[in-house]
Amino acid sequence: MKLGVCTSLKHAGEAAAAGFDYLELSVADDLEPEGDPAAWRERRRALSAAPLPIEAFNSFVRNQKVVGPNADAERLRVYVNGAFQRAAEVGGRILVFGSGGARNVPDGFPRAQAMRQLEAFLKACADASDATGVTLAIEPLHRGESNVINRVSEGAALARRVGRAGVRNLADTWHMEMEAEPLQAIVDSASVLAHVHTADTRRLPPGSGDYDHAGLFATLARAGYDARISIECNWPEGDPEVAFTRARTALVAARDGSPSA
Repeated sequence: MKLGVCTSLKHAGEAAAAGFDYLELSVADDLEPEGDPAAWRERRRALSAAPLPIEAFNSFVRNQKVVGPNADAERLRVYVNGAFQRAAEVGGRILVFGSGGARNVPDGFPRAQAMRQLEAFLKACADASDATGVTLAIEPLHRGESNVINRVSEGAALARRVGRAGVRNLADTWHMEMEAEPLQAIVDSASVLAHVHTADTRRLPPGSGDYDHAGLFATLARAGYDARISIECNWPEGDPEVAFTRARTALVAARDGSPSA
């Protein structure tokens, strides 16, 4: 299983030195799907020259609404196509759809209509996936960050309703903790699981708390999942390479010590 880290391009060197397999960057900041094509050519060169492959991108939709009265389906479609195309050009394999602010259902807005908008957005992503080979992973967010799709089981159900190979689900252990969702949800959603995020308790770097990462890896093994797991956490101040190395070392120890891993 590949171990990656959610970070910025400026810390790619430290991530490589720490031994990670790949980077997870930001759609909004690093791909800028609505940005100037000439600026993208320069940015693409910088991303392609990174010391690690950039296999995943998060922060998908930041400045638009996916649901609600202000959602612009055509602008979203253009944005989605641009994001998938640019990700593919630099070797991206996964786009993460968390984007709580974009998908939150406004007060008083019909929830059934919001779900139809979400499914239409995901079908546009599926079309873009067909054209590029990049997969969308729906990220369930705890109720403090989003009022829709809060649990892995809900993300899996939505992916199955869309029913397209390019739209799948993500399990984030911190959001699962916040929702008190058992790890069994990962096994139950195995057929649509495309990506994993993790952190330690209180969203600290792995090895800084008491989260059962050995149990997580044993669960992933039971689910038959062996793709990628990205650390997404709040990093302490100080030397990024030291923090990255400690976190990766803790994950490797949990992975290699898991009896079912």
